[in-house]
Amino acid sequence: MPSCSRDRSRPEDAFDVVLVGIAARGLAASARRAGLNALVLDLFADEDTRALAARSLQLYRRDGLALDPDDVLGQLARHAGPDTPLVLGTGFEDTPDLVARLGARYRLAGSGAETITALKQPFDFAERLAALGIPHPRVFSGPAPDGVPTLEKRVGGSGGGHVRPSPQARGPGWYLQERVEGRAVSALFLGNGKAAQILAFSEQWCAPAEAAPFRYGGCAGPLALEPRLVAEMDSALSRLTTSVDLKGLASADLILGPGAWHLIEINPRPGATLDIFDAPPLPPLLRLHLDACAGELPELPLLVPGAGVEARAAGLFYAPAAIEVRDALPHWAADRPAPGTRIAAGDPVCTVLATGRDLADARAVLARRMDHLSRALGTAGRAAAE
Repeated sequence: MPSCSRDRSRPEDAFDVVLVGIAARGLAASARRAGLNALVLDLFADEDTRALAARSLQLYRRDGLALDPDDVLGQLARHAGPDTPLVLGTGFEDTPDLVARLGARYRLAGSGAETITALKQPFDFAERLAALGIPHPRVFSGPAPDGVPTLEKRVGGSGGGHVRPSPQARGPGWYLQERVEGRAVSALFLGNGKAAQILAFSEQWCAPAEAAPFRYGGCAGPLALEPRLVAEMDSALSRLTTSVDLKGLASADLILGPGAWHLIEINPRPGATLDIFDAPPLPPLLRLHLDACAGELPELPLLVPGAGVEARAAGLFYAPAAIEVRDALPHWAADRPAPGTRIAAGDPVCTVLATGRDLADARAVLARRMDHLSRALGTAGRAAAE
């Protein structure tokens, strides 16, 4: 298994934290900002991840963008100490058994297997939300009722690539969720098992592909919402946090309609909005995550647009064709693959970052940068094909 690092001789007990996920660069950046020496394991070991980490290890990639449980366990056994906090990023939502095994061997800093199961089993989750009085879309195991628009989703899926309109779930491991119209919003929040605290809201959008119309595209924030809705969501997330013993950073995907909202799902781990919120005036988010896992919630006001708060946007750039990265990417790109890396058509190439006076300005800058990469890498893809 390939290994990349800035300091290969570093003893395992010198790491302050171990970070594992499909793509862990955002967590690595937050660790660096918090002054923590991190051992980072992910599928890519991109150039900036290696620069941010005390040590970076590349994990085996299985079934598209999936982690291999045996490889994760083997790499951690060789390189991580049992008493160093272990933080899990994306890629564990559909493997609670693996999370349970990790929790038994390491000092897991975050939600455990029981919490993930409670949040990611759609029918149990819907029943829990109903019992807690939290608005949510209906879910179905069989054909959709007449006149009810539905989306087919994979149990434990993430990233949106598995979601598509359908009146019928394809079989075991899949389900239907009622399609609710409105604005897609995400709440970044902290839980300590007893209460929740919302840190900020962001808007989200899709980057549709032919077979993946709801593929994740990006996010921008902070977003200002009506105080009444914020209070309702804050209360709902605290009730849910207590009910499932949620700990650490998490995000709530919401749909906002006129004067109303629905909770679509909970992602019980640090996610993509690290790229837009892990910056002043907020403290390092990984530090807040570790504190929340220890039971402490900060006294922080909700991050909203205003003086001293920069609007930020981050979008995933997907390869327009099969390409080989030949040159270093621009400074505003993160998750930078090393020159010579081959990327299949439709796979993520990098994350594009932008700032602006407000959300519209930040998204406009982001769109120009995405267009620049599309033209540059599209040309490279055509040249590679020739």
